[in-house]
Amino acid sequence: MISNIQREIQQAIEKAKTIALISHKSPDGDSLGSVAGLGQALMETGKEVTLFINDKIPERYEFLAEKNPYRMYKKGMGEGMDLVFVLDCGQASRLDYSEGILNEGKVIINMDHHMKNPDFGHINWVNTEISSTCELVLELIRKLKLPLNHSVATALYTGIVTDTGSFMYDNTAPGTLRACAELLEAGVDKDRIYREVFQSRNLREVKLLGEVLKDLTPLFEGRVTLSSLSQQTLKNHDLDIQSLDELIDFTRDIAGVEISVVLKEMENGGTKIGFRSKGEYRVDSLARSFGGGGHEKAAGATVKTDLEETETSVKKALEELLK
Repeated sequence: MISNIQREIQQAIEKAKTIALISHKSPDGDSLGSVAGLGQALMETGKEVTLFINDKIPERYEFLAEKNPYRMYKKGMGEGMDLVFVLDCGQASRLDYSEGILNEGKVIINMDHHMKNPDFGHINWVNTEISSTCELVLELIRKLKLPLNHSVATALYTGIVTDTGSFMYDNTAPGTLRACAELLEAGVDKDRIYREVFQSRNLREVKLLGEVLKDLTPLFEGRVTLSSLSQQTLKNHDLDIQSLDELIDFTRDIAGVEISVVLKEMENGGTKIGFRSKGEYRVDSLARSFGGGGHEKAAGATVKTDLEETETSVKKALEELLK
């Protein structure tokens, strides 16, 4: 049975001639996968569809661009669009400079799975009990009987497997695995997804990872790791802000560590903060205290302060949390 919110979305799609979908800044697998998966399914129905990104696609997800004509968003590109899907975006501000698209499209549909989503769309479907926005998209495809071909399934499987940490995180539920079984039946090449996303690390990243781990000193009696990457360090290794995402997982996985934090200095100022937890502490609330958000054990934020000031603030927040 189709729900009221799904019917609203169905009616909006049926009325629309032009449809845009957009990812959030610093896109991850769920962001890119949900845009590509839903976008391709809508293209198969004959709609005029544009897939927008607003940031460079990380190398590990470039394989998704082989079948998906992502376009870099520029101001005004969404003007007059009948329908705009904003996917996997917990807050409108995560669109960064492309937030203006919310005023350019005639109808905005906000589909997401993050807690505290403020319902910034005209139509809002936010399910915090589901693993990923890609799983939510699959439910929509199923209910609206949209096409589910190999390319659509590959994009959606990529988002689910990355947002669940290869089914390791708490957001992996029985329904998540059933969804993945359905996608596998649609012809997903899971071996290629794992090879591209998890087994194709850049050698420069591996070398920098070694340097960072060599100098790592756990804090708060070994319960916390905090690593900082300056722009100069990244440039010395010919890397950018989206590189070395796995650092936070390596440091989290140290025995005795409850929380890992990685700070990355942004090119135009400010700092990107990543939080991970494997114990009793929730890092989504920690991220929200810095204006960000996320999940209980995986969250992040972007702040305007420099690396040194951010590190001081994060240590203070951790001290309060660990009391």
